[in-house]
Amino acid sequence: MSSKSRPEFGPYYMPDKWCLDRYMHTEEVRGTLDLPARFYVRDTTIREGEETPGLSMTTRDKVRIAEKLYEAGVQQVDIGYVGAQQGHYETAKLIRQEIPELAITGFARVWSADWRRDVDRCQELEVAQVDVLQHPILIWASDEQVMELGPAREALIPRTVEVIEYAKRCGLRVAYGHPDVSRTPWEILQEFYSVTARAGIDLLILYEDGYGCPPGVQHLVRKIRDLVDVPLMIHCHDDLGLGTANVLTAVGAGAEAADLVVNGLGDKGGLTKLEEVVVALETHYGLSTGIRLEKLTELSRFVEEVTGFRRQINKPLVGENAYIHEAELHVYCIVKGLWEAMEGVHPHVIGQERTVVFGSTTLHGEAVRARLDVTGYRYNSRDVELILDKLRERLQTQPSLTLEEFDELARTVLA
Repeated sequence: MSSKSRPEFGPYYMPDKWCLDRYMHTEEVRGTLDLPARFYVRDTTIREGEETPGLSMTTRDKVRIAEKLYEAGVQQVDIGYVGAQQGHYETAKLIRQEIPELAITGFARVWSADWRRDVDRCQELEVAQVDVLQHPILIWASDEQVMELGPAREALIPRTVEVIEYAKRCGLRVAYGHPDVSRTPWEILQEFYSVTARAGIDLLILYEDGYGCPPGVQHLVRKIRDLVDVPLMIHCHDDLGLGTANVLTAVGAGAEAADLVVNGLGDKGGLTKLEEVVVALETHYGLSTGIRLEKLTELSRFVEEVTGFRRQINKPLVGENAYIHEAELHVYCIVKGLWEAMEGVHPHVIGQERTVVFGSTTLHGEAVRARLDVTGYRYNSRDVELILDKLRERLQTQPSLTLEEFDELARTVLA
Protein backbone atom coordinates (compact mmCIF):
# COMPACT_ATOMS: atom_id res chain seq x y z
CA MET A 1 0.00 0.00 0.00
CA SER A 2 1.56 3.30 -1.04
CA SER A 3 1.46 6.32 1.24
CA LYS A 4 -0.91 7.97 -1.23
CA SER A 5 -3.41 5.12 -1.00
CA ARG A 6 -3.35 4.84 2.80
CA PRO A 7 -6.45 6.06 4.67
CA GLU A 8 -6.63 9.73 5.51
CA PHE A 9 -6.06 10.65 9.14
CA GLY A 10 -9.15 11.00 11.27
CA PRO A 11 -10.96 9.54 14.28
CA TYR A 12 -10.93 6.01 12.88
CA TYR A 13 -7.29 6.12 11.70
CA MET A 14 -4.71 7.43 14.12
CA PRO A 15 -1.19 6.58 12.91
CA ASP A 16 0.59 4.29 15.37
CA LYS A 17 -2.58 4.02 17.45
CA TRP A 18 -5.46 2.38 15.62
CA CYS A 19 -7.07 1.85 12.23
CA LEU A 20 -10.69 0.79 12.67
CA ASP A 21 -14.22 0.90 11.30
CA ARG A 22 -14.46 4.06 9.18
CA TYR A 23 -18.26 3.84 9.00
CA MET A 24 -18.60 4.19 12.77
CA HIS A 25 -17.50 7.81 12.42
CA THR A 26 -19.85 8.79 9.60
CA GLU A 27 -22.74 11.12 10.26
CA GLU A 28 -25.20 8.41 9.25
CA VAL A 29 -23.99 6.10 12.04
CA ARG A 30 -23.22 8.73 14.67
CA GLY A 31 -26.68 10.15 14.14
CA THR A 32 -28.26 6.89 15.33
CA LEU A 33 -26.43 7.08 18.68
CA ASP A 34 -27.34 8.97 21.82
CA LEU A 35 -23.99 8.93 23.58
CA PRO A 36 -23.71 10.26 27.13
CA ALA A 37 -21.85 13.50 27.75
CA ARG A 38 -19.61 11.67 30.23
CA PHE A 39 -18.93 8.02 31.00
CA TYR A 40 -17.33 6.12 33.85
CA VAL A 41 -16.36 2.54 34.64
CA ARG A 42 -17.14 0.78 37.89
CA ASP A 43 -15.01 -2.31 38.23
CA THR A 44 -16.53 -5.37 39.92
CA THR A 45 -13.63 -7.81 39.57
CA ILE A 46 -13.17 -8.29 43.31
CA ARG A 47 -16.89 -8.89 43.86
CA GLU A 48 -18.28 -10.63 40.77
CA GLY A 49 -14.88 -12.09 39.89
CA GLU A 50 -14.79 -13.94 43.21
CA GLU A 51 -17.91 -15.82 42.13
CA THR A 52 -15.95 -17.63 39.40
CA PRO A 53 -16.25 -21.37 40.15
CA GLY A 54 -12.97 -22.71 41.48
CA LEU A 55 -11.51 -19.26 42.16
CA SER A 56 -10.88 -17.77 45.58
CA MET A 57 -9.30 -14.50 46.65
CA THR A 58 -8.03 -13.47 50.03
CA THR A 59 -8.68 -10.00 51.37
CA ARG A 60 -5.07 -9.12 50.59
CA ASP A 61 -5.51 -10.41 47.00
CA LYS A 62 -8.49 -8.12 46.57
CA VAL A 63 -6.60 -5.10 47.87
CA ARG A 64 -3.70 -5.85 45.52
CA ILE A 65 -6.12 -6.02 42.59
CA ALA A 66 -7.77 -2.79 43.73
CA GLU A 67 -4.34 -1.11 43.73
CA LYS A 68 -3.72 -2.24 40.16
CA LEU A 69 -7.17 -1.08 39.11
CA TYR A 70 -6.51 2.35 40.56
CA GLU A 71 -3.12 2.52 38.82
CA ALA A 72 -4.93 1.74 35.55
CA GLY A 73 -7.32 4.63 36.06
CA VAL A 74 -10.36 2.93 37.58
CA GLN A 75 -12.01 5.39 39.97
CA GLN A 76 -14.71 3.20 41.52
CA VAL A 77 -14.97 -0.46 42.57
CA ASP A 78 -17.90 -2.59 43.67
CA ILE A 79 -17.20 -4.29 47.00
CA GLY A 80 -20.56 -6.00 47.43
CA TYR A 81 -22.39 -7.20 50.53
CA VAL A 82 -20.57 -5.19 53.19
CA GLY A 83 -23.44 -5.70 55.65
CA ALA A 84 -24.00 -9.40 55.05
CA GLN A 85 -20.48 -10.76 54.44
CA GLN A 86 -17.70 -10.00 56.88
CA GLY A 87 -15.10 -10.64 54.19
CA HIS A 88 -16.59 -7.92 52.01
CA TYR A 89 -16.68 -5.55 54.96
CA GLU A 90 -13.03 -6.22 55.84
CA THR A 91 -12.02 -5.76 52.21
CA ALA A 92 -13.85 -2.42 52.08
CA LYS A 93 -12.18 -1.24 55.29
CA LEU A 94 -8.72 -2.15 54.05
CA ILE A 95 -9.23 -0.48 50.67
CA ARG A 96 -10.46 2.67 52.40
CA GLN A 97 -7.31 2.66 54.54
CA GLU A 98 -4.74 1.83 51.88
CA ILE A 99 -6.26 3.43 48.75
CA PRO A 100 -8.42 6.27 50.12
CA GLU A 101 -8.63 7.92 46.69
CA LEU A 102 -10.43 4.87 45.23
CA ALA A 103 -14.21 5.14 45.59
CA ILE A 104 -16.07 2.03 46.78
CA THR A 105 -19.73 0.99 46.63
CA GLY A 106 -21.75 -1.51 48.65
CA PHE A 107 -25.14 -3.24 48.64
CA ALA A 108 -28.30 -2.85 50.67
CA ARG A 109 -30.62 -5.84 50.22
CA VAL A 110 -34.30 -4.97 49.87
CA TRP A 111 -35.36 -8.53 50.72
CA SER A 112 -33.34 -8.79 53.92
CA ALA A 113 -34.56 -8.03 57.42
CA ASP A 114 -31.03 -6.69 58.00
CA TRP A 115 -31.26 -4.00 55.33
CA ARG A 116 -30.68 -1.21 57.90
CA ARG A 117 -27.41 -2.89 58.90
CA ASP A 118 -26.43 -2.93 55.22
CA VAL A 119 -27.05 0.80 54.90
CA ASP A 120 -25.37 1.59 58.22
CA ARG A 121 -22.27 -0.32 57.22
CA CYS A 122 -22.17 1.61 53.94
CA GLN A 123 -22.43 4.86 55.84
CA GLU A 124 -19.69 3.79 58.25
CA LEU A 125 -17.40 2.94 55.33
CA GLU A 126 -18.16 6.25 53.62
CA VAL A 127 -19.02 4.52 50.38
CA ALA A 128 -19.43 6.61 47.25
CA GLN A 129 -22.75 4.88 46.60
CA VAL A 130 -25.08 2.32 48.12
CA ASP A 131 -26.82 0.02 45.65
CA VAL A 132 -30.34 -0.82 46.78
CA LEU A 133 -30.60 -4.28 45.31
CA GLN A 134 -33.72 -6.20 44.37
CA HIS A 135 -33.67 -10.01 44.22
CA PRO A 136 -34.28 -11.98 40.99
CA ILE A 137 -36.67 -14.25 42.89
CA LEU A 138 -39.18 -11.43 42.44
CA ILE A 139 -39.93 -12.57 38.89
CA TRP A 140 -39.52 -16.34 38.86
CA ALA A 141 -40.64 -17.55 42.30
CA SER A 142 -44.08 -18.25 43.67
CA ASP A 143 -45.59 -15.94 46.30
CA GLU A 144 -44.70 -18.52 48.94
CA GLN A 145 -41.06 -18.61 47.86
CA VAL A 146 -40.85 -14.82 47.80
CA MET A 147 -42.15 -14.69 51.37
CA GLU A 148 -39.63 -17.33 52.47
CA LEU A 149 -36.85 -15.00 51.40
CA GLY A 150 -38.29 -11.71 52.63
CA PRO A 151 -41.41 -9.57 52.51
CA ALA A 152 -44.50 -10.49 50.51
CA ARG A 153 -44.51 -9.48 46.86
CA GLU A 154 -46.96 -6.62 47.43
CA ALA A 155 -44.67 -5.26 50.17
CA LEU A 156 -41.57 -5.10 47.97
CA ILE A 157 -42.24 -1.64 46.56
CA PRO A 158 -42.92 -0.03 49.96
CA ARG A 159 -39.84 -1.77 51.36
CA THR A 160 -37.75 -0.58 48.42
CA VAL A 161 -38.85 3.00 48.97
CA GLU A 162 -38.17 2.65 52.71
CA VAL A 163 -34.60 1.48 52.08
CA ILE A 164 -33.95 4.28 49.59
CA GLU A 165 -35.34 6.98 51.86
CA TYR A 166 -33.36 5.69 54.84
CA ALA A 167 -30.14 5.67 52.80
CA LYS A 168 -30.82 9.19 51.58
CA ARG A 169 -31.35 10.37 55.16
CA CYS A 170 -27.95 8.87 55.95
CA GLY A 171 -26.49 11.23 53.37
CA LEU A 172 -25.62 8.50 50.86
CA ARG A 173 -25.73 8.57 47.09
CA VAL A 174 -28.24 5.85 46.19
CA ALA A 175 -28.60 3.57 43.18
CA TYR A 176 -31.44 1.15 42.57
CA GLY A 177 -30.66 -2.11 40.80
CA HIS A 178 -33.35 -4.28 39.26
CA PRO A 179 -32.35 -7.84 38.27
CA ASP A 180 -32.83 -9.74 35.01
CA VAL A 181 -34.14 -6.70 33.16
CA SER A 182 -34.24 -8.29 29.71
CA ARG A 183 -36.71 -10.96 30.90
CA THR A 184 -38.81 -8.83 33.26
CA PRO A 185 -42.22 -7.64 31.99
CA TRP A 186 -42.25 -3.94 31.23
CA GLU A 187 -45.12 -3.21 33.59
CA ILE A 188 -43.01 -4.44 36.53
CA LEU A 189 -39.95 -2.45 35.48
CA GLN A 190 -42.07 0.61 34.84
CA GLU A 191 -43.58 0.47 38.31
CA PHE A 192 -40.30 -0.05 40.17
CA TYR A 193 -38.37 2.52 38.14
CA SER A 194 -41.06 5.16 38.48
CA VAL A 195 -41.39 4.66 42.23
CA THR A 196 -37.65 4.59 42.90
CA ALA A 197 -37.08 7.69 40.76
CA ARG A 198 -39.68 9.57 42.80
CA ALA A 199 -37.97 8.32 45.98
CA GLY A 200 -34.87 10.23 44.93
CA ILE A 201 -32.36 7.69 43.59
CA ASP A 202 -29.26 9.05 41.90
CA LEU A 203 -28.68 6.14 39.51
CA LEU A 204 -30.56 3.24 37.95
CA ILE A 205 -28.62 0.00 37.46
CA LEU A 206 -29.84 -2.38 34.78
CA TYR A 207 -28.76 -5.89 35.75
CA GLU A 208 -28.84 -7.82 32.47
CA ASP A 209 -28.25 -11.38 33.59
CA GLY A 210 -26.82 -12.68 30.32
CA TYR A 211 -29.92 -13.46 28.26
CA GLY A 212 -30.53 -10.24 26.35
CA CYS A 213 -29.39 -9.20 22.88
CA PRO A 214 -28.37 -5.78 21.53
CA PRO A 215 -31.65 -4.72 19.85
CA GLY A 216 -33.62 -5.58 22.99
CA VAL A 217 -31.13 -3.81 25.24
CA GLN A 218 -31.25 -0.71 23.04
CA HIS A 219 -35.06 -0.72 23.12
CA LEU A 220 -35.13 -1.11 26.90
CA VAL A 221 -32.58 1.62 27.62
CA ARG A 222 -34.48 4.06 25.42
CA LYS A 223 -37.80 3.23 27.10
CA ILE A 224 -36.32 3.72 30.55
CA ARG A 225 -34.74 7.04 29.59
CA ASP A 226 -38.14 8.18 28.31
CA LEU A 227 -39.73 7.05 31.57
CA VAL A 228 -37.43 8.60 34.16
CA ASP A 229 -34.79 11.31 34.21
CA VAL A 230 -32.16 9.34 36.11
CA PRO A 231 -28.66 8.36 34.90
CA LEU A 232 -28.29 4.69 33.91
CA MET A 233 -25.60 2.09 34.56
CA ILE A 234 -25.50 -1.19 32.62
CA HIS A 235 -24.32 -4.47 34.17
CA CYS A 236 -24.17 -7.42 31.76
CA HIS A 237 -23.36 -11.07 32.28
CA ASP A 238 -21.84 -12.91 29.33
CA ASP A 239 -23.76 -16.20 29.35
CA LEU A 240 -24.45 -16.05 25.60
CA GLY A 241 -21.25 -14.23 24.66
CA LEU A 242 -23.10 -10.94 24.13
CA GLY A 243 -21.87 -8.99 27.15
CA THR A 244 -19.59 -6.58 25.29
CA ALA A 245 -22.14 -6.04 22.53
CA ASN A 246 -24.91 -5.37 25.03
CA VAL A 247 -22.85 -2.89 27.06
CA LEU A 248 -21.78 -0.98 23.95
CA THR A 249 -25.37 -0.92 22.74
CA ALA A 250 -26.55 0.42 26.08
CA VAL A 251 -23.91 3.16 26.03
CA GLY A 252 -24.88 4.02 22.46
CA ALA A 253 -28.44 4.46 23.73
CA GLY A 254 -27.36 6.77 26.54
CA ALA A 255 -26.15 4.67 29.51
CA GLU A 256 -23.58 6.70 31.42
CA ALA A 257 -21.71 3.95 33.27
CA ALA A 258 -21.00 0.23 33.18
CA ASP A 259 -19.97 -2.52 35.57
CA LEU A 260 -16.97 -4.32 34.06
CA VAL A 261 -14.67 -7.18 35.08
CA VAL A 262 -11.03 -7.77 34.21
CA ASN A 263 -10.65 -10.89 32.04
CA GLY A 264 -14.42 -11.47 32.13
CA LEU A 265 -14.32 -13.36 35.44
CA GLY A 266 -17.58 -14.28 37.13
CA ASP A 267 -20.12 -17.03 37.60
CA LYS A 268 -21.11 -19.25 34.66
CA GLY A 269 -19.96 -17.49 31.46
CA GLY A 270 -18.55 -14.55 33.38
CA LEU A 271 -19.25 -10.84 33.00
CA THR A 272 -18.46 -8.21 30.43
CA LYS A 273 -14.71 -7.76 29.94
CA LEU A 274 -13.30 -4.41 30.99
CA GLU A 275 -10.50 -4.47 28.43
CA GLU A 276 -12.82 -5.04 25.46
CA VAL A 277 -15.38 -2.40 26.38
CA VAL A 278 -12.87 0.28 27.33
CA VAL A 279 -10.91 -0.03 24.09
CA ALA A 280 -14.10 0.01 22.01
CA LEU A 281 -15.46 3.08 23.78
CA GLU A 282 -12.19 4.98 23.46
CA THR A 283 -11.56 4.11 19.80
CA HIS A 284 -14.92 3.54 18.10
CA TYR A 285 -17.17 5.70 20.25
CA GLY A 286 -14.73 8.48 21.07
CA LEU A 287 -15.64 8.42 24.76
CA SER A 288 -13.07 9.04 27.47
CA THR A 289 -13.27 6.28 30.09
CA GLY A 290 -10.46 7.54 32.31
CA ILE A 291 -8.72 4.17 31.92
CA ARG A 292 -5.03 4.13 30.97
CA LEU A 293 -5.13 1.87 27.94
CA GLU A 294 -1.42 1.15 28.09
CA LYS A 295 -2.01 -0.55 31.47
CA LEU A 296 -4.63 -3.02 30.22
CA THR A 297 -2.31 -5.91 29.36
CA GLU A 298 -0.40 -5.58 32.62
CA LEU A 299 -3.68 -5.45 34.55
CA SER A 300 -5.03 -8.53 32.78
CA ARG A 301 -1.89 -10.54 33.46
CA PHE A 302 -1.80 -9.41 37.09
CA VAL A 303 -5.37 -10.57 37.71
CA GLU A 304 -4.53 -13.88 36.06
CA GLU A 305 -1.51 -14.28 38.35
CA VAL A 306 -3.32 -13.35 41.55
CA THR A 307 -6.44 -15.43 40.90
CA GLY A 308 -4.74 -18.38 39.23
CA PHE A 309 -7.51 -18.31 36.63
CA ARG A 310 -5.86 -18.72 33.22
CA ARG A 311 -7.00 -16.43 30.44
CA GLN A 312 -8.09 -17.70 27.04
CA ILE A 313 -4.87 -17.87 24.99
CA ASN A 314 -6.44 -16.10 22.00
CA LYS A 315 -8.27 -13.59 24.16
CA PRO A 316 -8.87 -10.38 22.20
CA LEU A 317 -6.42 -7.52 22.78
CA VAL A 318 -4.60 -8.79 25.89
CA GLY A 319 -4.28 -12.54 25.21
CA GLU A 320 -0.98 -14.26 24.53
CA ASN A 321 -1.84 -14.84 20.86
CA ALA A 322 -3.54 -11.49 20.21
CA TYR A 323 -0.45 -10.02 18.52
CA ILE A 324 1.34 -13.12 17.24
CA HIS A 325 1.43 -13.20 13.43
CA GLU A 326 2.13 -16.41 11.53
CA ALA A 327 -0.16 -16.61 8.47
CA GLU A 328 1.51 -15.76 5.14
CA LEU A 329 -0.30 -12.49 4.47
CA HIS A 330 0.02 -11.40 8.09
CA VAL A 331 3.79 -11.91 8.15
CA TYR A 332 4.21 -10.21 4.77
CA CYS A 333 2.28 -7.11 5.88
CA ILE A 334 3.90 -6.80 9.30
CA VAL A 335 7.42 -7.31 7.93
CA LYS A 336 6.71 -4.66 5.30
CA GLY A 337 5.58 -2.22 7.98
CA LEU A 338 1.90 -2.31 7.04
CA TRP A 339 0.58 -3.03 10.54
CA GLU A 340 -2.76 -1.41 9.72
CA ALA A 341 -3.57 -4.22 7.30
CA MET A 342 -3.56 -6.87 10.04
CA GLU A 343 -4.11 -5.04 13.34
CA GLY A 344 -6.89 -2.74 14.43
CA VAL A 345 -5.16 -1.36 17.50
CA HIS A 346 -1.40 -0.91 17.63
CA PRO A 347 0.00 -3.17 20.40
CA HIS A 348 1.77 -0.41 22.31
CA VAL A 349 -1.57 1.36 22.87
CA ILE A 350 -2.67 -1.40 25.26
CA GLY A 351 0.75 -2.38 26.57
CA GLN A 352 1.12 -5.37 24.27
CA GLU A 353 4.05 -6.55 22.15
CA ARG A 354 3.97 -7.86 18.59
CA THR A 355 5.59 -11.16 17.60
CA VAL A 356 6.18 -12.46 14.07
CA VAL A 357 6.88 -16.15 13.45
CA PHE A 358 7.29 -18.42 10.45
CA GLY A 359 5.13 -21.55 10.72
CA SER A 360 3.16 -24.05 8.69
CA THR A 361 0.97 -21.25 7.27
CA THR A 362 3.96 -19.10 6.18
CA LEU A 363 5.20 -21.23 3.31
CA HIS A 364 3.90 -19.55 0.15
CA GLY A 365 7.05 -17.54 -0.50
CA GLU A 366 5.77 -13.96 -0.28
CA ALA A 367 6.63 -13.62 3.41
CA VAL A 368 10.11 -15.08 2.85
CA ARG A 369 10.78 -12.58 0.06
CA ALA A 370 9.48 -9.71 2.22
CA ARG A 371 11.82 -10.59 5.07
CA LEU A 372 14.79 -11.00 2.74
CA ASP A 373 14.02 -7.62 1.16
CA VAL A 374 13.83 -5.89 4.56
CA THR A 375 17.08 -7.45 5.76
CA GLY A 376 18.87 -6.48 2.51
CA TYR A 377 19.73 -9.90 1.13
CA ARG A 378 20.31 -10.45 -2.59
CA TYR A 379 18.48 -13.60 -3.69
CA ASN A 380 16.80 -15.39 -6.59
CA SER A 381 13.86 -17.77 -6.98
CA ARG A 382 16.05 -20.80 -6.36
CA ASP A 383 17.22 -19.29 -3.05
CA VAL A 384 13.62 -18.79 -1.95
CA GLU A 385 12.79 -22.44 -2.72
CA LEU A 386 15.82 -23.64 -0.76
CA ILE A 387 14.82 -21.50 2.23
CA LEU A 388 11.25 -22.85 2.06
CA ASP A 389 12.62 -26.41 1.98
CA LYS A 390 14.74 -25.68 5.06
CA LEU A 391 11.72 -24.13 6.78
CA ARG A 392 9.59 -27.21 6.13
CA GLU A 393 12.37 -29.38 7.51
CA ARG A 394 12.70 -27.32 10.69
CA LEU A 395 8.93 -27.25 11.18
CA GLN A 396 8.94 -31.03 11.49
CA THR A 397 10.55 -30.63 14.91
CA GLN A 398 9.26 -27.25 16.15
CA PRO A 399 5.93 -25.45 15.73
CA SER A 400 7.36 -22.19 14.40
CA LEU A 401 10.52 -20.13 13.93
CA THR A 402 11.09 -16.68 15.39
CA LEU A 403 12.33 -13.90 13.12
CA GLU A 404 15.81 -14.38 14.56
CA GLU A 405 15.69 -18.10 13.81
CA PHE A 406 14.46 -17.43 10.30
CA ASP A 407 17.25 -14.92 9.68
CA GLU A 408 19.86 -17.45 10.81
CA LEU A 409 18.33 -20.09 8.54
CA ALA A 410 18.37 -17.65 5.60
CA ARG A 411 22.03 -16.85 6.25
CA THR A 412 22.99 -20.53 6.00
CA VAL A 413 21.34 -20.73 2.57
CA LEU A 414 22.54 -17.41 1.16
CA ALA A 415 26.05 -17.43 2.58
